[in-house]
Amino acid sequence: MKRCRICKTPYTATRPLQPTCDSYDCKVTYALSIAEKIKAKREKADRKETKAKLAELKPLQYWLKRTEKAVNTFVRERDREMSCISCGTNDAAEWHASHWKSVGANSALRFDTANIHKSCDQCNVFKGGNATEYEARLPARIGQAEFDRLKNSPRSRKWTREECQAIEQEFKAKLKDLQRG
Repeated sequence: MKRCRICKTPYTATRPLQPTCDSYDCKVTYALSIAEKIKAKREKADRKETKAKLAELKPLQYWLKRTEKAVNTFVRERDREMSCISCGTNDAAEWHASHWKSVGANSALRFDTANIHKSCDQCNVFKGGNATEYEARLPARIGQAEFDRLKNSPRSRKWTREECQAIEQEFKAKLKDLQRG
């Protein structure tokens, strides 16, 4: 004896793998539920495919911005207990992740965390990064060898979509680890 998957009444199967009793209503209901499951699975696959196609259509600039946002969020969290790299203040209305070598002047250092540090909004926005003070305080924070590496780094770099996605995932994982303690 088996139990009908729809009405739950016991029945004797007349053929192998029979899922329902011989009631017409149970057979129709079961067939419709199977069709609905297949349709839902197909729709899910279609949505996934559409999402992938849309991601391919997005310009490189979209991925660069997403990656920079992830890196900057990590840097602000990493430097949470530190003061502004440029002026040394601990009080700011808003904190930014400031680049010593700007993204426009040196795209190769765009995602290099040695080049990015926490800065107050006054220095980063209103004083254009306060570059002279930034440069004076940077060797003390990262060390002279790292400072020299940044100073002599290549100036330009073409980033790819795949590199941006990998860097974004890496820094999101680093941020989670940093927030866990």
